[in-house]
Amino acid sequence: MEFNHLRHYQALLTGLSIFGFILPLSKSAGSAVMGLVYVYAFVMIAHDKNFRSTIIRSINQPLIVPIGIYVLVALLGLLLTEQLSEGINEVKQIVNLLLVYLMVSVSIDAEQGEADRLKNTAGLFLSFLAGILVLDLIGLLTYFGFTGHARYVLPVHPLNMHHVWFGNLNALGVYAAASMLLFPYSRRRFATSVLLWSSIGLGAISILLSTARTAWFGMIFTSLVLFFFLIKNKKILVIAGISLIAVCIAAYSLTDVIHQRISLIVSDISLFSSGVTNTSIGARFLMWKASLKLFLSHPVFGVGTGDYKTALAELVASGALPPFIQKFNQPHNMYLFTLVTHGSIGFSALLFIFYRIFRYAGGLIRLDQKERLFGFLSMAVAVHYMTAGLAESLLNIHVLISSFAFMLGVCVRRTREAL
Repeated sequence: MEFNHLRHYQALLTGLSIFGFILPLSKSAGSAVMGLVYVYAFVMIAHDKNFRSTIIRSINQPLIVPIGIYVLVALLGLLLTEQLSEGINEVKQIVNLLLVYLMVSVSIDAEQGEADRLKNTAGLFLSFLAGILVLDLIGLLTYFGFTGHARYVLPVHPLNMHHVWFGNLNALGVYAAASMLLFPYSRRRFATSVLLWSSIGLGAISILLSTARTAWFGMIFTSLVLFFFLIKNKKILVIAGISLIAVCIAAYSLTDVIHQRISLIVSDISLFSSGVTNTSIGARFLMWKASLKLFLSHPVFGVGTGDYKTALAELVASGALPPFIQKFNQPHNMYLFTLVTHGSIGFSALLFIFYRIFRYAGGLIRLDQKERLFGFLSMAVAVHYMTAGLAESLLNIHVLISSFAFMLGVCVRRTREAL
């Protein structure tokens, strides 16, 4: 490869590394950086024939078709929507999933030479982990009262980030750091090891301080699934599973934060059964029931992209739901949100994305070589999102949908699939 071509790829990857670092810290700054990356790529494609041909050869990535179908369904849903501005905002989020995944995966695969690819994947992972680590340090400063107005207040909201987003973002960081420690594909520097272990330690503390039960349950279930693929000896697998359950029980018994948050679930369910609905769990039950009703009335195409709040308002106006439910812009369930807005077609498109991830990851995770890192991590990300998505619409939140696309862009690529 000629030097000027290599320079173009390195410029793109440098921009993506900066994006990975800023992504956990600032939506506006991250979007600005990614916008510059898009512009640079477009200009180079338009003016450099060799660069353009290399990009075109690398564009057929494993998730392009399933994500593309999901985007197409959302675009078609605009034809049904009554709230076009809301629909366009939702489409922008879904298109962002496609663009970030495409830019990351193609930029890595366009590089010539496996050594360069491995170096670049490590750089992107580490930049993302460094950004989360900075966020976690800000979170600790917030908790101990060095920033903000009060100390020891839970949940922690560093940089005004929602605590559920904070917890699930840290779960991704823990998975990435653990994967790089379990499956090293190059000799690590001391600074890299410090970053990886710090990401796991501070990440675990931050997940606790976030009090995000979606992140807690997502990590527990994801760990059990990964144990199944990671541990070949069935006796050790059983011991590991029992040990994880024992740790969870001990944490529930000995940690006030966990005990209170889990006990609140039982309390909310009890209150809901007696008619009290304005609790965290009670509101979710109401929204889930309403979402199923809306889906059954529009089973094929849904109510339209961006029309969830409009459809919910109609149920409130009819007296079927209490007015307080309108403060939520999604039903806190990734699957029900898709069923309501995009119907069974959109739901099928969403599941197709995860099917492709699992099919890809299953092939790599059983390999006895460095490639297991990519299978292990892509499996972890997919399982976590599918599990946590039962109680939160993760793919409708900018930082989480961008992080999902960023990590899968690094892991789920054509050059890995061909091995």
